Amino acid sequence: MKVVWVVRPAEGGIMHHLRQLSAGLQDWEIVVAAPASLKDLLPGRRFIQLELVDGLCPRQDWAAVRRLKRILKEEKAQIVHAHGLKAALITAAALTPKRHPHFVFTAHNSLPQSPSPFLGWASNLVQRWLFSGMSTITSVSDAVRAQIPRYVPESKVLTIYNGICSSEFGHYPGEMSRQSLALSEEDQVVGTVARLIPGKGVKTLLEAVSLVAKILPRLHLVVVGDGPERARLEAYSKRLGLEGRVRFLGWRDDVPSLMAGWDCFALPTLSEGFSLSVLEAMASRLPVVVSDLPALREAVVPGKGGLLVLPGSVPDWAAALLHVLKDPVKARAMGAFNRERVETFFGAERMVRCTRALYEGMIT
Repeated sequence: MKVVWVVRPAEGGIMHHLRQLSAGLQDWEIVVAAPASLKDLLPGRRFIQLELVDGLCPRQDWAAVRRLKRILKEEKAQIVHAHGLKAALITAAALTPKRHPHFVFTAHNSLPQSPSPFLGWASNLVQRWLFSGMSTITSVSDAVRAQIPRYVPESKVLTIYNGICSSEFGHYPGEMSRQSLALSEEDQVVGTVARLIPGKGVKTLLEAVSLVAKILPRLHLVVVGDGPERARLEAYSKRLGLEGRVRFLGWRDDVPSLMAGWDCFALPTLSEGFSLSVLEAMASRLPVVVSDLPALREAVVPGKGGLLVLPGSVPDWAAALLHVLKDPVKARAMGAFNRERVETFFGAERMVRCTRALYEGMIT
């Protein structure tokens, strides 16, 4: 049984999603068609270079369509599974009208909204063509699923939540994490994991921390992640007087051990498909303070596992962080609740099981 995964340029959540699926589908032959930058994404899986670029680039896009046509013809896979909207568009254009593999599309993020009526009309035509050729559309949350147009039959759409291997989290000693960051047991530590782009709202978090630090003088912020905004955010944190209080670590492969030394996790994002970093924090027995967005409401139970906060509101974020940090007993109870919730609803095993059932149902 063979499936071709078509993957757009990506990092973070999509990559984690694919690694978990690949590990759980060892009995399936998975061929990865993706840009050269993702060559080492899935060790042990056959990789075929397929250069996909973000945005509309007619020459590169048409070259990718022709290349994928050849790949699908040679591989003769039963299923082609596109991850991300750009990958889906290229896949749809590469499929022949008569005989082609079952076509699965996973929506990992919110679908783009058109800024004008004309573009909205054009986008609607493209989406109708795109979705009509798909066998199944999966979404990583009900919030993303709700954005699938109503003309797509409900029978073609299902939610398969992102999942994590919870056993990788929650068993590291917090002391080692703090020592590695030159932090003491008396310090209070808020952590976040995010790509450093404007939409992740890290600027809001910096401003909120600058307010809370006036009340909690031993407060520190750890930022795991990288991106085009990193230099600007580092400079802004200094202007806020947070030098020595904020640590920008870049991308790290030791997130489970880092989280063991945190008191609280924060994600001030302005939009979200379904955050793996929130699930990782929950599995690490941390209380979470996150933006009040539909997808995050599916993961976080307010009051029991953390707090939902208005995106972009610095006073609200400062108040929420202060509320959690000033009550360590309640914070520990929230963390315990979160751990149990992840194990029950958001395990990698469940994600793999649902994907396997989808694949097997298509070829039997």
